Amino acid sequence: MDYKTHLILLFVLISSFAWSQKPVARLVIVPPTIEQEASSIWRTINDITFFEKQGYRVYLPKGALIDSLLDKSKNGAFGNDDFRAIYEFLENKTFDPNDYQKARSAVEDEIGLLSRLTDQIATQKSDWDWEFKTFDTYRIVFTLYGTGGSYDPDNGTITLLTNKEGGFMKYQNPAYTIIHEIVHMGTEQSIVRKFNLSHGLKERIVDTIVNLMFREYLPEYEIQSMGNRAIDDYLQKKDDIASLNTILSSFSNK
Repeated sequence: MDYKTHLILLFVLISSFAWSQKPVARLVIVPPTIEQEASSIWRTINDITFFEKQGYRVYLPKGALIDSLLDKSKNGAFGNDDFRAIYEFLENKTFDPNDYQKARSAVEDEIGLLSRLTDQIATQKSDWDWEFKTFDTYRIVFTLYGTGGSYDPDNGTITLLTNKEGGFMKYQNPAYTIIHEIVHMGTEQSIVRKFNLSHGLKERIVDTIVNLMFREYLPEYEIQSMGNRAIDDYLQKKDDIASLNTILSSFSNK
């Protein structure tokens, strides 16, 4: 075999290897801004009745302005016009970009693990009977206010509640909450909206998927005590995730 033939074969092998690799989703940490934090506070106040009904612990800045806006929301008078007051409150009294640095460092330490977990989803989802939505890039945003973690299923943004000491809600390791929100976004369209799942059942299914797929990497992950526990009989092993659409088609959402 001549030199030229060797080069051609080497090129083919390298090309085949490259095409066989699944792309790993990138996690990008977004610097916090006053506008972003004002939006977190606005959304939390706007949905305060729901959060309190569901038993969520809510974190908001202290002050007479916030108290008055909470009263407005509970009385149905809160709206878009209140955003400016929240923005000015943060700008003049509380916002400091340095407050998020420890949280940023904690997430950076887990980027490798999170990349492995998202890669695992990307590799396996083609065998499922439902479409798990993934993003080429997941944007990580920090907030000092809200209820824990939240997600935007349209653009792949994950918002993490933290504090000035770099602590997180429920789990000290932020990878737990981030992967929870990634699974939320993946199931939002093809599972949650399709079957019109209740909030409790949605959370239970997401928790179960995370626990079944990643318990080796996230051994302290816990399933929340909400939702119809009858679904547990249908989702008992990792392979059951592949049939989630079939399972929910015959499952009564109570």
